[in-house]
Amino acid sequence: MSTAHSSDARVHVPVSLLVVTASLTISFGAIFGLLADLQKSLGFAAWGLGVAAAGAFVAAFVAQTLLSRYADRGYGRVMLIGGVALASLACLGVAAANGLIALVAARALLGFGEGMFLPAARRVVIMQNPNSVGGALGRLAAWQTGGFLCGPPLAAFIADAFGLRVPFVVLAILLVAMLPVMFRFAVPPIAQGDGHAPVRALLRNPGVRAGLYVGAGLAVAIGVYDSLWSRYLKDLGASTEFVGASLTLSALPMALLAGRAGRLAEREGPRRVGTLGLLGAVPFIASYGLVTIPWVIGCLAFVQSIFDSAVVPSSQAQVARAAPPEHIAAGQGLLDGGGMLIAAISALVAAPVYEHWGRGALWLGLAACVALCALAGAPRRLRTPGTRRPAPALA
Repeated sequence: MSTAHSSDARVHVPVSLLVVTASLTISFGAIFGLLADLQKSLGFAAWGLGVAAAGAFVAAFVAQTLLSRYADRGYGRVMLIGGVALASLACLGVAAANGLIALVAARALLGFGEGMFLPAARRVVIMQNPNSVGGALGRLAAWQTGGFLCGPPLAAFIADAFGLRVPFVVLAILLVAMLPVMFRFAVPPIAQGDGHAPVRALLRNPGVRAGLYVGAGLAVAIGVYDSLWSRYLKDLGASTEFVGASLTLSALPMALLAGRAGRLAEREGPRRVGTLGLLGAVPFIASYGLVTIPWVIGCLAFVQSIFDSAVVPSSQAQVARAAPPEHIAAGQGLLDGGGMLIAAISALVAAPVYEHWGRGALWLGLAACVALCALAGAPRRLRTPGTRRPAPALA
């Protein structure tokens, strides 16, 4: 197999896999956009926003870290099918929730389903694109983000027309319709190397750790956004429709640019591109603690997302290239699982900080955390491309 790296290498990602990935993340976007309305409807306190967000993150962490290794051992198709099926059940759980506990349980089930699905999906993509890992993962991330950004406006429209519970019933039906597609995918194991103790082996790898640091910078921000973005904007006088629109606009650059950012990471080095993406987002995050006009905040979030679009494929490509071939899916699971755990912690911490010290402390503190992650993951020389490692032998 050629070891050449080319940002122009042909990228092949099955359209059916892209569609299912988008369908899955629409569910997360729907809950994200309606979380403040669910709080009002179910009547729980503000701290419950953090608990509801953290439930999904913790469950995804468990699934990613414990189950992703089985995608490397020949159970990828089972994980794809199981992830979509659990997500469908989770949507029905949100629709039927009658209190905070039920909502947290449903969100946890949704997080567990995504944690099963994504490592297997990424392994399919990596195996089919050994010489364009960054571009291929970027394309998958673009559809993943595109599904998420469609969720809030779609859910808001359906909820306004038919009621707050109906969007989640519709999403459950959509996910069930996607199940037959998953039976088409075969994810054979890689029969080489030691398949045991993948987490310890990955954490000993400096290249993997660098990718984890970059991913952590985005994850800590996601935890705050997921638990408080809706509440934060509503406290500034924004409507539910504006919250949904702001989520769509802020995620749009990631959906449009993730594939291109992945190719850039392939050419310039994923560690370098990811670090610069995090550093570019820092001043925008800090500005949320100072600006009080919702439409200005929406514009800032839109520009920030241009930098964020480089972080996702860069961290994934960095881990994919640094991980040994027998731990490809396990590496992606560790990246996402670790990110989910960090997001869960930041979601739990964010709500009390916001309640007791206000938005200034929240956003300035988050900006500092993101900057520290960027510095931890940065290569020694940001001005020159990082060393390019040959693509892993996947077959």
